[in-house]
Amino acid sequence: MKYNVTKTVERVPTLQGGVGYKQDPKLELIGILSNDFKRNFYESMGDREKRFTELIKQIAKKDVEFVAKAMVYTRSVIGQRSATHYGSVVLAPMLSGTELGKRFYSKREKRVNKGGIVYRLDDMLEIVACYMSLNPDKPLPNSMKKGFKLALENADRYELAKYQAKNKGVSLVDLVNLVHPKPAKEMEATFKELMTGELKQFNTVEDRNTKAGTEVAKKVKAGELTKEEAKEELKVAKTENFADLITTKKIGYLALLRNLRNIIKTEDSKLLDSACELLVNKAFIEKSLVNPVQIDLALEIMLIEFAGRDLAKVAKALEAAYELSIPNLAKLLPEGRTAVVFDTSGSMSSDWNGGVKIDLNGRSVGINKTPVEKAALIAATFAKGVYGDVYHFASTCSPITGWNPNDSINTLKRTFASNIGRVGHGTNFSSIFQTLEGANKAYDRIVIITDEQDGGRVENDYKRYCAKFGTPYIYMINIVGYGPSVMKGKVLRLFGYSADIYEKASRIEIDPKALLKDIEAIII
Repeated sequence: MKYNVTKTVERVPTLQGGVGYKQDPKLELIGILSNDFKRNFYESMGDREKRFTELIKQIAKKDVEFVAKAMVYTRSVIGQRSATHYGSVVLAPMLSGTELGKRFYSKREKRVNKGGIVYRLDDMLEIVACYMSLNPDKPLPNSMKKGFKLALENADRYELAKYQAKNKGVSLVDLVNLVHPKPAKEMEATFKELMTGELKQFNTVEDRNTKAGTEVAKKVKAGELTKEEAKEELKVAKTENFADLITTKKIGYLALLRNLRNIIKTEDSKLLDSACELLVNKAFIEKSLVNPVQIDLALEIMLIEFAGRDLAKVAKALEAAYELSIPNLAKLLPEGRTAVVFDTSGSMSSDWNGGVKIDLNGRSVGINKTPVEKAALIAATFAKGVYGDVYHFASTCSPITGWNPNDSINTLKRTFASNIGRVGHGTNFSSIFQTLEGANKAYDRIVIITDEQDGGRVENDYKRYCAKFGTPYIYMINIVGYGPSVMKGKVLRLFGYSADIYEKASRIEIDPKALLKDIEAIII
């Protein structure tokens, strides 16, 4: 054809030195936003920040509204924080003097799903701290000041008390002094208390337990209680505080997860039963915007620290909660034959400065420190949801057999992760299609969970597999957020490890642009 020529995809080297393809800049941006900021095997924090900044500037020249919507989507739907805070600062000059700028830096109204980047009041504090760090000699942009002013004027007493950040470099008092909100008459007294340091948190676990501790300490000092009696009284008080917050559902879901250890330590079986009942409340889970990985982390901590009947109760509840946090687990993908393949290469097994560390009896224990642990979790979720065949790959590719689809997702994750290191430490995407072809396995779709960096060129083996069995959909789940991709064709792209990837997985085969459309639909 002379005029209607075939589109070409620009070839670029992967970070491992293989043959890759340049991503759509918008998808590359989403990849960073969805995976947040962490040190990774191939990319330092500084390098990622530089690439992120360049992408924002490049896309914003043509479509600044898309960049703004992508950040709001990532913060309010996926729940990511650091990358959206940094991105909000980089985007500031491009929003200067625009009505969009004022709206972008305003509060997200969760009930009507409309508004800006301020999902919680401390988002403003992080953005201001980042702005001051990157622009030490510049005042806050007017758009930022106007948006934050509106957010403060629309905040309630509970929010203002909870997110004061008194011990931080930028506190809520500092922000009030910067943007000068004009509170409604009924909020004037609250703002006065805030500015004088008299505003106290209320209806939080920390607040109630702190007050209980103070009261008990006074009794010890007055000689009314011995230290042993004080210990028991404080335990009773904390149990009552947890019981009231759980019964009235005034405890947040994340606060409930964080305090499971303390609830177990109260040794109150009825309280633990109530906590477990709330953990599996589907409406509560959906409202909380909890990331499934946070539930998995809580379970890992419980398995390390506790044993016996209490652990059994909590583990059962957390395993059920994880599945409830995934939309339509039983219908993750359309009907058909599915292969689930996760990457166990060296770059996936390196410490990415992620996960959590807990202090357990004087020793530091790391959990989910590497991307491959997330990959095993995602592989287990898809495997259980669609009863697919499971493979892992690095230098070579091999099937994982003998797993029980009726096991919990956490049990499957551990089973799959036990295979790490058994197929080498390189990254050879070609081995996936060589193995599937050698086994004479035809699939309608292949789900690959990976950092998507290859040392070779997968194209020829992929084409040979397609020629023999037909072209499958490739669900490429990038859980690190690097730039170059390794495949083209019927490749459906997902990013990160939030519940959003599972919601999108059920749609993108029908509508490959589902993610971009959902971002475009965001109302700021």
